[in-house]
Amino acid sequence: MQTDVKQVFYFHADAHSTGGFIEGPFRHIPTSCSVALSPTGGGHTTSSGVFNFEDSVHARASHTHVFGRHTQRNGPWTQHVVSVVEGFSLFGRISAERLISQIAIEHPEAGGGHRTISFAGSRIDGLRIDGKPVTPVLNPVLLPEPHRGVDIYNETSIPLADIKWPILAKTAHSQAVELLQQPDLPAWIRDRFGWIAAKENGGALGPEGYTLCSLVDKVEGLEPGQSFGHCIDLPELGRIFLGEASVFQHAVSLTMIRAELGCAVRGQASAASAGTNGSTIPPGYLPPPGP
Repeated sequence: MQTDVKQVFYFHADAHSTGGFIEGPFRHIPTSCSVALSPTGGGHTTSSGVFNFEDSVHARASHTHVFGRHTQRNGPWTQHVVSVVEGFSLFGRISAERLISQIAIEHPEAGGGHRTISFAGSRIDGLRIDGKPVTPVLNPVLLPEPHRGVDIYNETSIPLADIKWPILAKTAHSQAVELLQQPDLPAWIRDRFGWIAAKENGGALGPEGYTLCSLVDKVEGLEPGQSFGHCIDLPELGRIFLGEASVFQHAVSLTMIRAELGCAVRGQASAASAGTNGSTIPPGYLPPPGP
């Protein structure tokens, strides 16, 4: 029996290549190449070949990976999750040669400070909108230059998780403030992101313990009025969101392409999604008081 274990960590990580739904009539877009981490850690990798859903979602190949372990018996604990989608296409109007969503996270032992995180290796390669090449401009805080050329298949090359958790909320706030300063901003953008830009959310999560940031600051190569920050508004298709990171107190999920479809086809679709969280039992171990 391990009598020196003061905390037990319950791991949680999952990755998916595609997913969503189409309305009229309702049908699911299969959540393909999915993988989840055992609560006790370990790891698993899965791959799939060509994926086609009707005439809407296509992928040439997909790969997902989850991994979790303790560094020492009582922490810290590390988790790593990856989702890769190659040859992605959405209704033939949005395509990408490669989408990579990758999260490395370290959960500290009791009293060890903030969780730390890295999105190193996450990227959008060969993005095209209506056949035209466009360039997502990456956020320098969430994806600094040394983290952008990482070989995701070589774990020894992945930088350690080094972004402290509060940075995520601060980045979300600064991105929202800059977004709302753009001229000719559609009302739906203000409605969607105004709460993140509010002064009281400047260095913290929102009123429900949640915020939203993006690995993408802006998109270059589109016509004026088509893109706002990480958002793209496409007539006769819908709204596209790049590199979205949903941030909670102890959890984060990253989706490289998310679509809210409207007009002739209604529904939602996503590609290259990864998420991770986890918790210790007891939540915060404190040594018993001395005699």
